Amino acid sequence: MRDAILNFPRQFSYEPHVAHADVLGGPTARVLVAGMGGSHLAADILAGAAPELGIAVHSDYGLPAMPAYERSEMLVIASSYSGNTEETLDAFAHAGEAHIPRAAIAVGGELIRRAEEAGVPAIQLPDTNIQPRSALGFGVRALLKLLGRDDYLHDTAALAKLLIPAALEPQGRTIAEWCRGRVPVIYASGKNKAIAENWKIKLNETGKVPAFFNVVPELNHN
Repeated sequence: MRDAILNFPRQFSYEPHVAHADVLGGPTARVLVAGMGGSHLAADILAGAAPELGIAVHSDYGLPAMPAYERSEMLVIASSYSGNTEETLDAFAHAGEAHIPRAAIAVGGELIRRAEEAGVPAIQLPDTNIQPRSALGFGVRALLKLLGRDDYLHDTAALAKLLIPAALEPQGRTIAEWCRGRVPVIYASGKNKAIAENWKIKLNETGKVPAFFNVVPELNHN
């Protein structure tokens, strides 16, 4: 895990390749990313940082209820790091049955196999043996590639040099020591909700401790 953190900036040098790219249409008004756990973190971050991308996240079986006109202008992106997440595979299948344009992102597994079989645009992520929650850079770059956002791909590539995890390790250790024996509760603005949730997930899954998050101003009313 420490190696994954130290090597994280390299993920922003990743150049995604889209299989069956010719099937992708032009920009869509709505993008629905179907994914569970760490596989939708990249979509959460992009939705908060760039709301103009029109990204929504669906973490369940099937597809959310929506009027027909929304389906006609939507792209469903099935994102499963392993490629074998049953909820995501189900959403991918439902999009196909409803004739909604779809794409896939995974390291491999059943999702890549089904995408190839159906001639659906897909990006196969590098298999670097890291946890899905640690593959945020790969996920961000893959989503931007499928959305045809070369401008954001150019901008995020700079993070490969700007991010220096080793320089932040002393601060991280200080925070970790302060949190020892406590239950962390993280508060954030609505725009930064995905960052707070990401931190909460890392504390749960990597730190093996309970942690919670909430968002202002909603938390003020609860």
